[in-house]
Amino acid sequence: MRIPFLPAALAALCFALPASAQKVEVFGGSGTRAASTQVLFGDGIMAGMSISYGQPVWQDSYDALTDQAKGRLLRLGKDWWTLFTTSVDVAIGGTKIPAGAYVAGLQCDKDGKWNLALLEATKAMKQGATPWPIDEEGTMNWKPDLLAPLQLQKGANKEPIEKLTITLAANGEDLQKGTFTIAWGKHQLTAPLAVAAAKK
Repeated sequence: MRIPFLPAALAALCFALPASAQKVEVFGGSGTRAASTQVLFGDGIMAGMSISYGQPVWQDSYDALTDQAKGRLLRLGKDWWTLFTTSVDVAIGGTKIPAGAYVAGLQCDKDGKWNLALLEATKAMKQGATPWPIDEEGTMNWKPDLLAPLQLQKGANKEPIEKLTITLAANGEDLQKGTFTIAWGKHQLTAPLAVAAAKK
């Protein structure tokens, strides 16, 4: 009665062999990520938002890339996705961003106007979206759900910012007058940041 076990075991081994024979290159490991976090607590609001990201180091050769980015969707940060989470509706550059979790990149349209590009995080993971180009042409395998306009300010930093720095700055006196800033090298991308009131 135990004889059928042997063919079944051999069959299982044969099916397992192709998977174990595959070669997969693995990169990464433990690392440090930067974050900008704002917690809002007071009259009529209890909320928080945060953006976490890897910090690539600026190189002077990147100056030329700002003019080569037109019409492209671009990576933002280093290593894995830049992640923006918010427990309250916000608006960046006038674009409403509902409370939730989003992976983030940058988009530069054909006219050279910049946008923060956001894709709902759970959707991104289920689609297998990655923050890196999938070919030499710089093609990405994801499309943003939201585009939030950013203003490029060339040469705004008197001293070059060595590591990419993203800052959320809510305004406690007027929730409609916060700022969102990406600073790297000599340049900045900025936008107004508005926060919707959320009841405690």
